[in-house]
Amino acid sequence: MLESRGLLSTFIGRVASVRGGVVRVRLQGLPTTLVMVAGESYRVGQIGAFLRIPLGYTHLYAVCTQVGADAAPPLPAEFPAPLPAPDEDAANDSYRWMTVTLFGEAIGGHFDRGVGQYPTVGDEVHLVTSRDLEVIYGDPDSREDDAIVVGRIASSAGLPARLQLSNLVSRHSCVVGSTGAGKSNFVAVVLEELCSESFPTARTLVIDPHGEYASVVGDRATVIYTGATVPTDAKRLRVPYWALPFDELLALTMGEMQPHATETLRDRIADMKRKAARHLADPPPQEAITADTPVPFSIRQLWFDLEHDQRVTYEKSEPQNDETKCKPEDVGDPNTLRPPTYPPISLGSKAPYLAKRRLPIGRQLDLLHSRLRDGRFAFMFDPDDPLHPDLEGKVTADLDALLVEWIGSQQPVTVLDVSGLPPEVLGTVVGTMLRLIYDALFWAMELPVGGRQQPLLVVLDEAHRFLPQDGDTPAHTVVSRIAKEGRKYGVGLMVVTQRPSDVDLAILSQCGTMIALRVTNGKDRSAVSSAIPDDLGDLTELLPALRTGEMLVLGDALQIPSRIRVRKARSKPVGEDAALPDAWRGEDRPEPALYAAAVKNWRSQSTSAAGAPQLQKDP
Repeated sequence: MLESRGLLSTFIGRVASVRGGVVRVRLQGLPTTLVMVAGESYRVGQIGAFLRIPLGYTHLYAVCTQVGADAAPPLPAEFPAPLPAPDEDAANDSYRWMTVTLFGEAIGGHFDRGVGQYPTVGDEVHLVTSRDLEVIYGDPDSREDDAIVVGRIASSAGLPARLQLSNLVSRHSCVVGSTGAGKSNFVAVVLEELCSESFPTARTLVIDPHGEYASVVGDRATVIYTGATVPTDAKRLRVPYWALPFDELLALTMGEMQPHATETLRDRIADMKRKAARHLADPPPQEAITADTPVPFSIRQLWFDLEHDQRVTYEKSEPQNDETKCKPEDVGDPNTLRPPTYPPISLGSKAPYLAKRRLPIGRQLDLLHSRLRDGRFAFMFDPDDPLHPDLEGKVTADLDALLVEWIGSQQPVTVLDVSGLPPEVLGTVVGTMLRLIYDALFWAMELPVGGRQQPLLVVLDEAHRFLPQDGDTPAHTVVSRIAKEGRKYGVGLMVVTQRPSDVDLAILSQCGTMIALRVTNGKDRSAVSSAIPDDLGDLTELLPALRTGEMLVLGDALQIPSRIRVRKARSKPVGEDAALPDAWRGEDRPEPALYAAAVKNWRSQSTSAAGAPQLQKDP
């Protein structure tokens, strides 16, 4: 027995070399990789398995990242090498090796992340047993109320996997995994925990591009919908156009234009905002108002005035003023978007004459007119919305009502279902919402609703659509700002994506916790590896072999790099796999008449089954 020769039954080898936190271990005295310790079996050389290196009263802990062997063993494989003595080099049994990465140490049964001293060549290396796992995961200083249970530790089915909530939120996190690996289920589990009675005043905002999570949170969340049709009594997404910065509003409504036209329009909008600001309950100073200030103004009146300037004709070429202006054939109406009409210009040098100061924005005005009439943009330009100003810039509701709806309700989670937004404006609208929320929490820093006193977690699903490499969308700008500065102001970020290689690496590098499910693409694994803290990048090699619902957690939310089996969410997200094979084993195929209902939904931009015909089956 190894114990009789001075070595414990957990002994597997000795330190061969040390390079920073990476240690190379020579295996010794192992005729087989299956070892029995106190009646439990352990497999030596498993990627992701923990190992222990005792240094007196200190025990260093490491995780296995690589295993291998020299070109050939010195003895035939059928003759196992002799067991080494404690003081022998055991060269006859040193052709097998493993590389491990140090991640923490324990002194007197108290575990801490990081190491204060490093091993030296010849130090013993031992297996980690169940008792060691209790030391690693059973931090006596951790708060039970600062944790959410998301599953079980894969290497020990009896240990719950607890993520530290404070670090998960304040230091940001990234959830990656291929399609079907279990990302949506993990996010659903997190939302279920945050909706529990343990966190009655939690504040979480979910950006949901596929409409998956409304079914998960149920009546414990506020769900805000987009699209032409929404469920009965449900909240509809509203985004006030006048809260957008000038450049974003221009790009959304009118597109590119010549620089002098842009500056003229900037000055005109600033003047309209200064006049409309007088109608606010608490107007800001006039000198502080610019075209970027979130003050209401009438975009319909702006369109009407610009159309007037484009269409007006004059009876004389000089001077052109109110006295020489032609009488309009139709005065038009900004409320109904009917443009004014004037007598058409004459050919040659005869009256009527075209206005000399008209801007070259005819195409841009046509685009603005189309946006204002497009039902897909009703979330921003609906005249019946209390946030939509009248022609004088008066509104019946202000941004505070919108913030209450988004992040100030009594529910711990708000789901913004943006699946109904036009793809060409998705990044702009999401960026505008996040910027409004972030700026409001920044300026409310000393108030009870500020982020420092009531933190906010922003869950951004399908992040590769909003945060592309070299991207310059409004969503990219504000999320990058949250990633860099949000911790100071109580705004946390959870980035969820199936294509981490398409996400800006500068944002991924700001995430203190990496949660990686199965990733099969080599380019995506490289992106994950580059964002992983410490020297644990080699662990990404095991990502293709993870089971569905299994994940590797590294970083601040769990101080030990761990492989976790996530529990099943109680309510499945809509994005779960289709119900095969049961869906194909039914006796009756769907009625062909239902395809007419599908076309109706398509045209009305709805996924509801309420309008489907009620078909009677033959007796």
